[in-house]
Amino acid sequence: MSNSETSGLDSLWKMRSELQRAERARTEHLKVLLRHSIFIFLGNIAGSVTLAVGFWTTARQSLLITWLLVMIIFNLTRWLAARRLPTGFIDEAQTRFWEKLFVASVAISGVLWGAAGGLFYVPDQPEQGLFLALLIVGMCSAATSSLSYHRIAYPVFLLPAITPIMLHLIADETLAANAIGLVIPFYFTLLYLLSREIYRTAHESIIERINSQYQANFDHLTGVANRRGFEEAMEREWYRAMRDNHVLSLIIADIDNFKRCNDTHGYEAGDLVLKSVAVLLEQHIRRGADLVARIGGGEFAIILPATDLHGAVALAKSIRLDMRKLANNDDKEMFRVTMNFGVSSLVPDSSIDERLLFRQADAAVYKAKKKGKDRIAYLGIG
Repeated sequence: MSNSETSGLDSLWKMRSELQRAERARTEHLKVLLRHSIFIFLGNIAGSVTLAVGFWTTARQSLLITWLLVMIIFNLTRWLAARRLPTGFIDEAQTRFWEKLFVASVAISGVLWGAAGGLFYVPDQPEQGLFLALLIVGMCSAATSSLSYHRIAYPVFLLPAITPIMLHLIADETLAANAIGLVIPFYFTLLYLLSREIYRTAHESIIERINSQYQANFDHLTGVANRRGFEEAMEREWYRAMRDNHVLSLIIADIDNFKRCNDTHGYEAGDLVLKSVAVLLEQHIRRGADLVARIGGGEFAIILPATDLHGAVALAKSIRLDMRKLANNDDKEMFRVTMNFGVSSLVPDSSIDERLLFRQADAAVYKAKKKGKDRIAYLGIG
């Protein structure tokens, strides 16, 4: 393999691991935000009730009650929805779904508070107007800490919430109201900058923690999961499949004569083979829950949640075909790579030993080896 190809593989490996960690950080930010949902819920309810009590004798009561009920129902629904966030592994698709749901709820909350600023402001009653302004400004200020774990959540809430009351204050005939209305943009610009700083600090902390976990669970040569990462993922996916009554499949792929490659061509050539195989395996998985791991010297595993035996065998055949293309490249220095594949599939339940899937896949790859090189064998249910 040429130096340019080696550099390309190293770059792809580095980019892939960085993307994985960035996506994990996105998920961790979301988890923190939704863990704060109880405080957001209580804060909004307290603010809504305070507004209703303060305007009970001056605002139209039917409108006030309607707004208060909408706020209570919306915030209760949002809090209950946040409690449904899965506590275990969350894949990329789930992260994006929950993130969109969260940002939409933040925008709706901002619109509801903005509606209060538009509906209940009375120009000829300065005390009531300033009370309303103080309450909405206080809610927006409090949101700085609770929403700053997301890149855009704070401005998404702030702009619709503060704009109506700010415009009312600027248009008011009293000098005090005008002064407050004109100061608000400057004040919240500072809070927005503070929000960005909170996000940056939190993001750096999350990335540092993920990097520590990554170092412990990933193979430094190939960039895929190591044996420890594989075992943790297998345990997680086993219990998730058992909970959802879904099939779980496992492929074990073993490089043929890998020890001979190291002995004949040197460990540097062997490392290039391992990197090439890792890249090829990862190119064949399409879902965030699928996992490639290096579990031995020249042995890899692919965990395939919600994939039946037919699908797992088809994937193994596709990898084997592309492995032949890798072996038949024009670079004579590249060790000709073939692999034997053992495939296993089953639906986990409490009566089955969680190591059974691995034992079946391991037995299948041994069966493939007995038949010769470049073979596929399988055990399990369809």
